[in-house]
Amino acid sequence: MSTKEHDREVIGSVGGLASAVAVETHGELGGTEEIRARGYWEQVWIRFRRDKAAIAGGVFIIFMFFAAYGGAPLAKHLLGHGPNDQFILAALNSKGAPTGPWSHVSTDLTGTCTAHCPTTLYILGSDGELGRDEFLRLLYGAQVSLEVALGATIVSMCLGILLGSIAGYFGGWVDMIVSRLTEIVMAFPFLLFVVALSSTVGQRLNDITFGGVIGRGVFTLVTVIGLFSWFYPARIVRAQVLSLREKEFVEAARMVGASDFRIIRSHLLPHLVAPIIVYSTLIVAQNILFEAGLSFLGVGIPLPQASWGNLLEEAPKYYTAQPWLMLWPGLTVLLATLAFNLLGDGLRDSFDPRSSH
Repeated sequence: MSTKEHDREVIGSVGGLASAVAVETHGELGGTEEIRARGYWEQVWIRFRRDKAAIAGGVFIIFMFFAAYGGAPLAKHLLGHGPNDQFILAALNSKGAPTGPWSHVSTDLTGTCTAHCPTTLYILGSDGELGRDEFLRLLYGAQVSLEVALGATIVSMCLGILLGSIAGYFGGWVDMIVSRLTEIVMAFPFLLFVVALSSTVGQRLNDITFGGVIGRGVFTLVTVIGLFSWFYPARIVRAQVLSLREKEFVEAARMVGASDFRIIRSHLLPHLVAPIIVYSTLIVAQNILFEAGLSFLGVGIPLPQASWGNLLEEAPKYYTAQPWLMLWPGLTVLLATLAFNLLGDGLRDSFDPRSSH
């Protein structure tokens, strides 16, 4: 084969390949198409928005915040009574059970009104024999649950990130001390400590509300849950830092004279953003269950402060006559934890696509 014939075959092959590319890209032969590189966070967002379940969980979480901090005061204003207002005379119906949903109950506290008595609407009925509004207590209970869950998550994540990064970076005796402390906290009887705290200084701690910014008992649970749940993020961060400290960029930072604190802050922590975000969403759901469980046992949020846990505590008394008293708080706890778990799973798959395979 001559040189000219060989060149014709090469040119023909390239032309055929160009035609195929033009057909696939809907462009003209010989045309060029701009290719834009996507950043890391843009790729995370593209993968995340494909997960419909995670999007639904995020939307429900946003709705829950609006309902708790916007809907609760609005409903209180429109209904004309608060979550702790008691209308004992109208609390129970003729069968001795709490007033049912969508009931107009009398607001007369003296029992002397006989005609044209003032009434108020109970959308979900009464919470029990004290005659408080179940609907308003659910909304204000959402505030308490979110405050406890988010506050305890912040405390535990800050402690976990600090101790885990120090243990993983320095190693040696520092790692040994942090590891032993982690094992002690893991083995500590958390529930017994909460019961003992509740019977001793619990009342004084419950009164710390920072001028009414948070509900009674929130500070106590945030402190206790945060101090006893930092070991999980600490172990995750430690494992990540143990791997990252051997990377070339850390060695380069040491060579230019960067301090240990600067290396941890500027070079290691940015690489931990993904696991920190993912684990934070998952631990919020866990803390919602913690609060509900402790309040259900009577050692969490004290009455009359509304919370989903103490609503569930009162509900079993009327499970045969009014089972919806268990349904509403139980359903809210279920949906809240499910939403945060779905969001956490979606974020995990978005940050690490290999985890979904």
